[in-house]
Amino acid sequence: MRYDKYEITSMVYDAVNSHVDRRAWADAIEGDFRKYCKSPPQLVLDLGCGTGTLTLLLAERGYDMTGVDSSPEMLSLARENEARMCPDGGVLWLLQDMSDFELYGTVDAVISTCDAMNYLITDADIKRCLSLVHNYLIPDGIFIFDVASRGKFRRNYGGRDLIFEGDGYFCGWRSAFSERTGIARFDLTYFIEHEGGWVRFDETQRQRCRSVRSIKRLLSETGFDLLGISRGYDADGGNFDIHDEDSPDVDRIRFAARVHKTETSGNRG
Repeated sequence: MRYDKYEITSMVYDAVNSHVDRRAWADAIEGDFRKYCKSPPQLVLDLGCGTGTLTLLLAERGYDMTGVDSSPEMLSLARENEARMCPDGGVLWLLQDMSDFELYGTVDAVISTCDAMNYLITDADIKRCLSLVHNYLIPDGIFIFDVASRGKFRRNYGGRDLIFEGDGYFCGWRSAFSERTGIARFDLTYFIEHEGGWVRFDETQRQRCRSVRSIKRLLSETGFDLLGISRGYDADGGNFDIHDEDSPDVDRIRFAARVHKTETSGNRG
């Protein structure tokens, strides 16, 4: 039996992230739409959509959603979630990499949540991603994304060991974080109940921590104007301060940026 990268992760992804209030995230994103979009967006891309929970919550609210993820297993679960949450369907799921994706036309807004941007390790990776987002957004389109804060990397990834367990799975999670490179490495061991026994699987993931200053630079270099920075998705998170990236009580930092370009490119989906 052979499993591709993230296949086993997808089995426990939603369970491990069950504490995340995705409806609050959807509320915050809609708030950014109202605040920053010059007209209400219709076509929205969820980049690195995972199992699609947030994608589907926004689809329920009337947005024409496209979900992109590089894991066929994650997208398989997204389709299962769609059958449960949006039985009439309508979401376009695309199996593509965040730094190498292709759409059928332009979109009004792009979102990327749950630290997906942290998985782009090199500056070349993230600049390719940002350039593609720029290409597929309409003029003045909005890009909303989050990153894990430096404080979260130091607090949660600096040699911390965790155990996750539930019905049919057990996961051991060991992390290490390098201040010099900004890269966190996660070694995961899964035991999955299968055909009356337990099967073990191992995998390694990496994320990179980037400073707010470097993200601002990357956005500027790829044709975006920064509109706002927020302390995660909490309604009472308050205004962002540059010191929040090191704060012990800030896990995620949310960015809103507007694409600037002089000509319309691509076609409506």
